[in-house]
Amino acid sequence: MIKVYKCWTPMDENGHSEETLTLELWNASTKYPDSKFYFSDFQKSPWVKEEYQIFQWLLECASKLNFPFFAKELTEYALANWVNWEDK
Repeated sequence: MIKVYKCWTPMDENGHSEETLTLELWNASTKYPDSKFYFSDFQKSPWVKEEYQIFQWLLECASKLNFPFFAKELTEYALANWVNWEDK
């Protein structure tokens, strides 16, 4: 299962935290997510709309997964939910 939602990042050593999008991937475990990624960790471009940056972030997260079927599932989710191909 794929969950994308807004939440606060874990505090760093200086006590700083920020609100960001979070991606959780739930496959094997029922108590904790198998993988967790934060949009704030993604290298953003000032020239690209945030909608497309979220799409690129999801693809980057998919590229970091160990199992191809999980990467395929996340890629299909990103294509279906985060890009409006009608605007092109």
